[in-house]
Amino acid sequence: MPPPSDDPTVQALPIVGVGGSAGSLQPLQSLLAHLPADTGAAYVIVTHHPRGERSLLPEILGPHTALPVQMVEEGEALAPDRVYVALPDDGWVLVRGQLMRSRDPLERPGNGPPHPIDTLFRSLAEGAAHRAIAIVLSGTGSDGTLGVQAIKSREGMVMAHATDTAEFGDMPGNAIATGQVDYVLPAADMPATLTGYLRSRGDRQKALADHAPLIPQNLLARILNQVRQRTGHDFSGYKTSTLHRRLERRMDLRQIVDAEEYLTYLQTHPEEIDLLFQEFLISVTNFFRDPPVWTTLAEKLLPAMLQRAARTGQEFRAWVVGCATGEEAYTLAILVRECIEHWEQAPEVRIFATDVDQAAINIARAGRYPAGIAQDLTEARVRRHFSAENDAYRIGREVRDMVVFAEHNALQDPPFTGLDLITCRNLLIYLERDRQERLLALFRYSLRSQGLLLLGASESPDYHSEAFSVADKESRIFRVPEGGLPSLLPEMPGPSRHHRALPSQESSDSPATGTGNSLARNVERLLALQFAPPTVVVNDRGEVVYIHGRTGRFLEPASGPARNQILEMARPGLRAPLSQALKDVTGSDTDHVTREVQVQTNGDTEPVRLEVRRIRTPAALSGFRLVALHSVPAVDPAEASIESCATAAAPEGGNTADATRLKRELEALRQDKQFAVKELQSSNEELQSLNEELQSMNEEHQSSNEELEAAKEEVESLNQELRSVNTELQTRVDDLTEANDDLKNLLESTHLAILFLDESLNIKRFTMPAQTLIAVRPSDIGRPLRELTTRLCYDSLEADAEAVLDSLIPREVKVQTQTGHWYLLRIQPYRSTRNVIRGVVCTFQDIQAAQGVARPEAFFRAVVDTVREPLLVLNSELRVVSANDGFYRSFPLTPESVEGRSLFKLADGQWNHPELRALLTEVLPQNKAFHDFELTADFGDPESTGLLLNGRRLELEDDASMILLTMEFRRPVSRAPEPAARSPDHGP
Repeated sequence: MPPPSDDPTVQALPIVGVGGSAGSLQPLQSLLAHLPADTGAAYVIVTHHPRGERSLLPEILGPHTALPVQMVEEGEALAPDRVYVALPDDGWVLVRGQLMRSRDPLERPGNGPPHPIDTLFRSLAEGAAHRAIAIVLSGTGSDGTLGVQAIKSREGMVMAHATDTAEFGDMPGNAIATGQVDYVLPAADMPATLTGYLRSRGDRQKALADHAPLIPQNLLARILNQVRQRTGHDFSGYKTSTLHRRLERRMDLRQIVDAEEYLTYLQTHPEEIDLLFQEFLISVTNFFRDPPVWTTLAEKLLPAMLQRAARTGQEFRAWVVGCATGEEAYTLAILVRECIEHWEQAPEVRIFATDVDQAAINIARAGRYPAGIAQDLTEARVRRHFSAENDAYRIGREVRDMVVFAEHNALQDPPFTGLDLITCRNLLIYLERDRQERLLALFRYSLRSQGLLLLGASESPDYHSEAFSVADKESRIFRVPEGGLPSLLPEMPGPSRHHRALPSQESSDSPATGTGNSLARNVERLLALQFAPPTVVVNDRGEVVYIHGRTGRFLEPASGPARNQILEMARPGLRAPLSQALKDVTGSDTDHVTREVQVQTNGDTEPVRLEVRRIRTPAALSGFRLVALHSVPAVDPAEASIESCATAAAPEGGNTADATRLKRELEALRQDKQFAVKELQSSNEELQSLNEELQSMNEEHQSSNEELEAAKEEVESLNQELRSVNTELQTRVDDLTEANDDLKNLLESTHLAILFLDESLNIKRFTMPAQTLIAVRPSDIGRPLRELTTRLCYDSLEADAEAVLDSLIPREVKVQTQTGHWYLLRIQPYRSTRNVIRGVVCTFQDIQAAQGVARPEAFFRAVVDTVREPLLVLNSELRVVSANDGFYRSFPLTPESVEGRSLFKLADGQWNHPELRALLTEVLPQNKAFHDFELTADFGDPESTGLLLNGRRLELEDDASMILLTMEFRRPVSRAPEPAARSPDHGP
C-alpha cells in the first residue's frame, strides 16, 4: 500500500476518468485534440481491449494532443496535465493519489463480462470525491453506469457522449438514463465545458482560501424557498455545510461564482430548480453495501423476527427510508427470502421502500439494473434472484413482490405503522438536530415492541437513547425495548407536495412565558393523546393533512405511491360508511355525521363510532373535515346481566326503544347497501371502459409484436453480417499486427538511423540508432522536428525535409557529426499504399568506414594546423568542412559559426563574390585551380588592402573530392606589383 501523499498539489488534483468501448477512438482523439495543456487535471483513459494484447493508444493518441500520453505504471503518482492509458486487464483503482491494480478479480464465473470502467470510476469516487470527473464515451453495454452514480454521490461531475453523435450509444445512454449526468455533449464540445468547470471550481477554491463567504445565509434561505415553492420539499432542516457544498457544485456546473447571480439564474430558469433539487438528494446505494452489516442482520437478528411473525400470524413489515433506486430494499428482500424459502409456515412479508425522488422510485419499481451489479453480488445470488436481459439484470418476481415502492417524505408525510424493521442509513447525518430528533421519534412511534432500527455507520439514536437499546453496536442496529412506553407521534408539518397544508398559528407568547406555555402545550398534548379519540384531518379531496393519536387500528397506508387518500387507507368495514359520511357533510347543509360501524382489525371485528365534522371555524381551517374514530367499549358481563333483567321486568313499551334502535341500524345498512350498489355500478362502467381500452391496446400490441418480429429477423440478419465483417476485420488486424512486427524487426535489424516525419514535420517514428544523431525519445512522438537538437554539423535538415515534401524530389547529402563521423543523409517522400504523401523519411547511412575518411581527415587536420595563413576545406556544396587555427586567429569567428555552413554566408557574406563563386564552382567538376584571386573587403586588418585567394582540388582515396582554399592578406610593398591573378592552369 503506497504511503499517503502530503503534497497539496496531489491532494487538490482533479482527476478525469475517461471510459469508452466500441467507437470511442475518434471521440478520444477529438477530445484530446481540443484540450488545452494547462487545465491542471490528470486524465486516466480506460477502454475495452482484448486481454493480453498490447495497447497502441499512446502512439495513436499522442499526435492528437499537446499533453504527454503514457501507459499507466503501477504505483506512479498522478501528475497534472498528463494523459494515462490504463489496460483494463486487471482493473485499476486510485489509492492515495496513485493508480494500483485492483485486488478484486474483474471476471468471476457467471457474473458476465468485466466492468473495468465501473471499477475505475468507483475508486475515483472513493479516492478523489468531489475532485473526480467521469466522461463516458461511445460504447456498447452498461459499463460505467454504476461508477457514474458513485461519482455523483461524492459530489463529482459527469459528462456523457451525446447518443446522436456516438457511433454506439448504449454506454453513454445507460449513464444518461440514471439521471446523474451533468453534461450531454459531442466529444469535440467537451473540452471547453470541462475547462470552464475546472476554472470555476478553481475560482471557488481560491475564494474559500481567502475565507470569503460564497453563499450568505439570507441568500441560502431565498434559494431554498425557490426549491420549496417548485417541488414542495423543504430542505431547511438539512445541515448548512451540506447545502453549501451541493449549491457550490451546481454553481460550478453553471460556471457561476456569485450566489446572487445564481439566485437570479434560478428565477429565470425553473428547470435549474429541478436539477438543484436532485443535487440536494443524497443517494448512495448499491446491493449489499457494507456486507458485514447485512451478514449480522441475516444471521443474528432477522430469523428470530420472522419466526415471531410466523408464530403470531402477523405480517412482517419493514420500511426502507430513502431507498433511492431500490438496491437496499431488494437486498433486504433477498435476505428475507433466503431465510424463509424452506419454511413450512412462513409469514406474509411487506417491505415499504420510500424516497422523495420520483425518478429514482421509477427505476426501483422497474427492478432493472446494469450488469455491473454482479460485482456486488455472489454468483449464487445472481443466478437465484435475477434474470439476465441483454447487458442488464432484472430482479426476480418473488423478490419484487415483497417490496412496495412509494414517493414519500419521511419528515413531512404520515409514517407507516406496526413495523418490525426500519432501515434509514446515512440520512440523519445530513440533518440538523431538531430534524434528527423528529425523525427518531417518528421511527419509535412506527416500530412495534422489539422492532429493529438500522442506521448508518456514523449515526445513532443518541437523542432518544431511552427509546432504543443496542442490538448490535458495530453494525449500528438498535432495538425497541420490550414493554417500553409507546412513543407520541411527533407533530407532522403536513404532506410534502400537492397537498393543502394546515396553516400555522403564530404564537402570541412572549419569550418570558415561553417555558410555561411550552409545558402547558405538552400537558394539553398528553391529555389529548390519553382521552381524545384517534382523529384525522382531511381536505376537500379526502387527502390526509394531519393525524392525531394512534390510528393504526383503523387506517393503514395503501400499497403503491403514497397518495395519502383516507379512503384508500381505511380498513375493511370503514371505507364505505366513511365515504358516505364525507359526502354527507360535503354535499348538504349537514355539518356533523355519526355512524356505528364494524371495523375489521387483525382478523377480528371491532365496533367503532365514526364521527365526521365539517370545520367552519376558525376561518383558517374552513373547508377541512375532521374524522374521529371512537372505540365502543365492550359491555361488561355483569352489566349485561343487569340490563337483561331490567329489560325483562320493564313494560312492553321498553321494547319500543330496541325496535327503534334496530330500525335505525337497518336504515343505516340500507344506505350502506345503496352506496355500495352505486359504487359497484360506477366501478362496472369504469371496468367496461377500461376493458374496451385494453382490447384496443391489445390489438396495437399485437401489431407491434409483428413489427418487432420482423425487426428481430432483420437484426439477426444484420448481426450475421456484422459477425462476418468482424471476422474479416480481425483477420485484417492480425495481418496488420504481423506486418507491423515485421517492419519493427526489419528496422531494428538494419541498424540504420531512420526518422519518419509527418506532413507537419512532426516525429512519427524513429529507430534506436537515430537517438545517437538526434536528441529524440519515445515521449517525443508528435513533437515538431524543429524543437529537437541534433549532433550534426548540419543546420538544414528541417529546410531540406520541407523542400522534399514540397517538390517530392528526393535529396541526398553527406553530413558530419560534431565528433567528425560521416553519414550519407537521404530524404525522400513517404508515400502510402494509395500514393498519398504522408510525410518524409530521413535515413542516415554510416559512410565513415566505406570512404576511409577518418585517416585523411586526421592527416589534413595535422597539415592545415601547421600553416600560419588562413586555410579552409570545402565540400562539393561549398560548405566548410574544417578550418585551421590560422583562420580563427585571423578572423573573429568560432568553429560553431563556421563548420558546416556555406562559405558565402560567413561573416555577413564577406566572401560572397560572384567571380569567386564562379571559380570555386569549376574547381571540382573541371579540376581547375586558381591563384592569387584578389578579394577586396574590410576583414579587420588595418594594414591589409584585401585578400589573395588560392584554390585547388583535393583527391581522396575513393574518388571523393574536396576544395582547399588558402588565403593571404594583401599589404602594400615597394617592389613593382605583379598581376592580380594568373591564368588558371590545370592541377597536377
